[in-house]
Amino acid sequence: MNGNSSAGFETAEFLFHAISELDKQCSIWPVRGGITETRQGYGAGPKRIESYSLHIVKEGFVRVEWDAGSVTLSAGDLFCLFPARTYAYYAIEGKKPPRMSWIVMDGPRAAELLALTGISCEKPFLENGWTQEAERALHGLLDSMRSGEMESAHVRSLEMQSLLYRLLAALCRTVPHAYALNATDWVKQSMSYIRQHATEGITVQQAAKAAGMNRTYYSVAFSEKAGMPPSDYITQVRMESAKRLLAETDASITEVAYTTGYSSLYAFTRTFKNRMGETPTAYRDAIWKRT
Repeated sequence: MNGNSSAGFETAEFLFHAISELDKQCSIWPVRGGITETRQGYGAGPKRIESYSLHIVKEGFVRVEWDAGSVTLSAGDLFCLFPARTYAYYAIEGKKPPRMSWIVMDGPRAAELLALTGISCEKPFLENGWTQEAERALHGLLDSMRSGEMESAHVRSLEMQSLLYRLLAALCRTVPHAYALNATDWVKQSMSYIRQHATEGITVQQAAKAAGMNRTYYSVAFSEKAGMPPSDYITQVRMESAKRLLAETDASITEVAYTTGYSSLYAFTRTFKNRMGETPTAYRDAIWKRT
C-alpha cells in the first residue's frame, strides 16, 4: 500500500506495511516508510509519534531539535524520532534542503535494538552511519511495501523481518568499538553460548572463537571471571544435562552419552564417575529408588 503527498515544501512517498499477528510476536517490526524530497522552507514539527521513526539523510542538510538538544546533519547521517518525545526538523536557510528516506518501526525491543547501533533517546542521531549494506536492506523494505499483497501475509512478514534485521546489523557494524562489552558482560554471554551448545560437543577453541578471542587469553580471562576454566564449565553443563536425562527419561546410558556431546560411552562414563563419584547407572538407580 502506498500514497504520495505534496505539502508545499515537500514531495513525499508514503508506504505502509500491513502488520500481522506474526509481526507482533517478534521483538521489532516495520510499520511504514518512504522517501521525502524537500525545498527551502521545509519543516516538520514540533510533533510526537507513537513509534520509532528512523530518517536517513541522502542529500542536503537538516537541523534536528528535541527537548534535550539539537544537531545539524548531512548526507550519510541518521536521526530517529522516539515515541512520546517532541521533535522538530527543518531545512537550513542557505543550505541545500534535505532528501531523506525513512522507516518507522515498533516492537517491545525496538529501543534496545536501536541502542546497539549507537542511537538512543539521549543521542537520537548517528553521524556517517549509512552504508551500502544498510541501503540495500532499506531498499528491499521499501520495495516490499510497494509490492502490495503479492505474497501471503506470513511470507511478507518473514521477508520484512529479515530485511529489518539486516538493516540494524549494517548500522551496528559502523560502531564496532563504541559499545564493546566489558569483561563481566562477555563472560556472561560466553557462558550462555556454552550452555546452548555444550551438548553438541563444542570445544574451548570454538567458544573462544565465538567470543572473538584467542584461546589462551580467553581461557585465562574466563577463569578469572567465572571461577573455573571454560573446559570445566563445558563439562559441568554436560553433567547437568546428563543428570536430568538419567533421572527423568529411560534413555540408555549410551544415548545419554551421545546426547550430551561425548564421542564414546567410555569417555562419558569415566567423566561422570570422576565428577559425581559414581557411575551413571548407579546414579540412576539411586534416583529411581527414591522416587
